[in-house]
Amino acid sequence: MGQVRVLPDSVINLISAGEVVERPASVVKELVENAMDAGASSISVELEQGGRKSITVRDDGCGMSRHDMLLAVQRHATSKIASVEDLASIATMGFRGEALPSIAAVTHFRMVTSDGGDGWELRMDGGVLAGVSPAPRTRGTTVTAGGLFYNQPARRKFLRTQSTELSWAERFVTGCALAGTGTGFTLSHNGRVLFNLPPGESVSRRLINRFDLPEDIRYATAEGEHEGTSVSLVWFPSSLWNRKTHQYLIVNGRLVASGLLSGILESSLSGPAGHPLLCCIVRVPPGQVDVNVHPAKREVRFREVSRMVRALESALGGLMREGRSRMASGMGMERVIQGYRDYRPEASGGPELFRVAMEAQAPLEDMDRTAERGQFPIVQIGRAYLVTSTDKGIVLVDQHAAHERILFETVLKTMEQDSSSGGQTLLLPETMDLDPDELELLETYRQVLMRSGFDFRTEGSTLVLTSVPQGTFHGIDALREIIRSLRSPEYQAMAVHQRVAAAAACAGAVKFGDPLSPSEARHLVDRLFSTSDPFHCPHGRPTVLEITFDELDQRFGR
Repeated sequence: MGQVRVLPDSVINLISAGEVVERPASVVKELVENAMDAGASSISVELEQGGRKSITVRDDGCGMSRHDMLLAVQRHATSKIASVEDLASIATMGFRGEALPSIAAVTHFRMVTSDGGDGWELRMDGGVLAGVSPAPRTRGTTVTAGGLFYNQPARRKFLRTQSTELSWAERFVTGCALAGTGTGFTLSHNGRVLFNLPPGESVSRRLINRFDLPEDIRYATAEGEHEGTSVSLVWFPSSLWNRKTHQYLIVNGRLVASGLLSGILESSLSGPAGHPLLCCIVRVPPGQVDVNVHPAKREVRFREVSRMVRALESALGGLMREGRSRMASGMGMERVIQGYRDYRPEASGGPELFRVAMEAQAPLEDMDRTAERGQFPIVQIGRAYLVTSTDKGIVLVDQHAAHERILFETVLKTMEQDSSSGGQTLLLPETMDLDPDELELLETYRQVLMRSGFDFRTEGSTLVLTSVPQGTFHGIDALREIIRSLRSPEYQAMAVHQRVAAAAACAGAVKFGDPLSPSEARHLVDRLFSTSDPFHCPHGRPTVLEITFDELDQRFGR
């Protein structure tokens, strides 16, 4: 071992910067948190090349005097704590006094600030002061960090693509916008505004605006509280992603990660179809949470876990109740309920109530017309199964599994033709936000996907779906299922084109709960029995069950 020596400040600064600054999103995080601590009512984030080239954050907060500006770029200089006791009850976003000097150590750094009096500009290159001069500025601060890791070529090589780095920054700014709804947030990239969220919005409204969701989209909200700890939930059950990319956990205004809370939320709200858009806002007394766990302040530790869990469970209980109520309303069940309330045996008799309940699934007059044509009628039951009969008995068809088999063979046939013309162009393209890894995965298999009938383009972290395989009902869900299958070890034995076809068929098929008209139901059954294996879905599950009249006679004791 060599001689022990004290490292020079330049090396110390770079080591410290490596703990705080991992990527452009790290710089965005520290600068936006400083702006929030400064009481800004408006924060603007401007990125170039995903933040690799330049990051600028502007705010209208309290600003700084010349003296404070010079101190702010000194390591461990902060206005947010003053003693050891303060660490036990942190109420600000920043507190260590490391962010600005760490950023300045690995960028071309420029800060212009004013506390309402004179404005000042400070310039640094690689942590070395390059100049201080007067500058025009209204109250607030503007920080520009250019050429991230320009003086550390090895670190710079580890940065990901422009779209990948942008997606990380987008997630963080979105989390801050949900935490601080009283502040306006704007995010721009390469001169184009990605989103502009005005101040004063509710969390639900901010999510709708941020992700450009339909105005009539259904969502549920709920509150929970236990011994001073409160939880607020906003849940969009129909807005699903393949991963938990758009589930935001905010503790005392800070976007964080918590395996405990995420696990509870996932087990309660996620499912095979994906992970819903979700915001969970936790408010806990500062002394009950430790935010000084991770160098980048990404994780927190709760001192009394039981309080947190009970508050969250209380909120989840309310969420489920509201969610079920809204879903029932959205599915037309209010008409069934009203039909039951209006029912009077002496006035209308039982069959009328049955007709109200079945109206949306199989109009009786359509059934009569089918029978007149000499065909056995097909009835949809429970928005899940199709029921018809033959000369020998009753046939039950699983509508989802049946459509899976049809789509699977359709997609395979399209791919065998080695052509991308087998897709149906969407009149209105559909969009979905993806993780960087998911975007790269789809790009890797783009040719296979195009042969199956999919076509898409990417805009930053957003995928725009323009074409889907013929007969596909749920294009976005199909792509999510394809991503899952391409990653899952259980499908590795299948060829890639079969995995794509099976996943597209599973997610693109009609679902339990999708209503089908009698004509649609008949078309589905007719197409099923024209496939090579009408009795099994691509995963081997049965599509059809038959109960013979002999079996029915035995069941009824005849």
